[in-house]
Amino acid sequence: MIIHNRKKRAEFFSEQKAKHQAAIHDSKQAIDQGLATEAQIEFLSREQAEDARVEELKKKKLEKKGMFKSATDWLFSGLKKEEEGEDVGSSEARLGYESLSEEDDGLGERESDIVRAIEDKKIAMERKATQIKEQAQQAFADEKERQRAGGPLDRLGTSSENTSSGEEPPKSGGWTSFMTRR
Repeated sequence: MIIHNRKKRAEFFSEQKAKHQAAIHDSKQAIDQGLATEAQIEFLSREQAEDARVEELKKKKLEKKGMFKSATDWLFSGLKKEEEGEDVGSSEARLGYESLSEEDDGLGERESDIVRAIEDKKIAMERKATQIKEQAQQAFADEKERQRAGGPLDRLGTSSENTSSGEEPPKSGGWTSFMTRR
């Protein structure tokens, strides 16, 4: 039944599309011959407006940035301002002959700026790696200390050693302790 309904719906839509195309063709022929009615002229103007709207939507869709492009633009939006300062070519990071040189490329960046940025990022990554290594070593040392000290069951097993040091373990009577109230 579902397949039948789908076929019937597809046939209906194809018939409607064919009627619509025939009406457009008839209206264009009537306009070419000079025999068009107001309804045919209005129909073609609405059709042209709809085509223009669809073209505009297609153009906007092509111009629209994708999810990844907009995310990277947002993520790195302040990066140029931080590296270059307020004005192009006035980077605070430039030193020596670079600041005296007036040669800039189209974007106001120099190769040395790019190299410096890469080196800065490399240094930052190395610092992060050493921090992670230190944290891992600390966690490893903490785990060894926990293993040496043992857990609560390990301490329970060594309680006989504690009795020889002067501590008395709590007395637990036998099954008759409820009579003697111990």
